Parts: sequence; structure tokens; C-alpha cells
Amino acid sequence: MDSIATESQYHVLAVDDSIIDRKLIERLLKTSSYHVTVVDSGSRALEFLGLMDDEIASAESDYVSSSPQHHVGLIP
Repeated sequence: MDSIATESQYHVLAVDDSIIDRKLIERLLKTSSYHVTVVDSGSRALEFLGLMDDEIASAESDYVSSSPQHHVGLIP
């Protein structure tokens, strides 16, 4: 398996409240051939991962994910 195929299998979720930092992180990771999703809060990260409680999710109803939720494995 070549290194590009190995790297591109990873999907990185970056969380930062600064739009400048999110854009920088996204650009750096995309140049390394990673699939990147950026969000601006921990609650939105939990929602993206499908780990947020329904009660909390309804309070955060202003957020609409443009990506379907997927199982994300953690790298030790």
C-alpha cells in the first residue's frame, strides 16, 4: 500500500473557535492528503460524531451538518 493511500484513509476532525485557526489547520491537513472536517465548538464536534444527547442537540438546532455522520475510529 503506498503512502498516499494510507494517509488518505484518515478523516481528521478539527475543533477550534477561531475561524483563522480552523482555516489554517484545514489547509495544513489537506495538503497532507487527509480528509478534514472543521467545526467551531465541542458540542458541534460531538454532534458530528453522533455522540450528542438528543436534548442537547435540540438546543443546538441552528447547526446543520452538510456531511452525513459516520463512525470514526480513534487512533491510539
